[in-house]
Amino acid sequence: MGVQEFDFNSGKVLDPKRKQAILAIENDADVDVIKEVMRQRSYKDLGRETELRAVLEAVRKHKVGVLFLDADLAGINVRELLPSIKKAFFDFNIIVTSSTVTKESLGETLRLGAIGFLVKPLQEDAVKKVMAKLK
Repeated sequence: MGVQEFDFNSGKVLDPKRKQAILAIENDADVDVIKEVMRQRSYKDLGRETELRAVLEAVRKHKVGVLFLDADLAGINVRELLPSIKKAFFDFNIIVTSSTVTKESLGETLRLGAIGFLVKPLQEDAVKKVMAKLK
């Protein structure tokens, strides 16, 4: 039997196949909202990255999961990044966050492969609704 993870808060052994997430989010309040929803849904936290190179390395290392991608991070070009991640790591779901949204940017983000779009500052109900779409 392999090593198992234990959740000391719930007193349960965690399912090794449970879903996992990387947070490429800069704002601490937004991170707290996402982490609370992740905790409620038993997601494994794969870490928080705010630099493009580290984000890509984390996705490459874990190969499957969900990436919360802040379109407002320095060096992030969602139009280029989304298709490349989806092509190389099709098992990663991407949820884009941004403080500015237009009908066009929302549509383009979804066409490029994101499964959801969240407007900052993040609200717990909105995060739950988008995460309900995850496979």
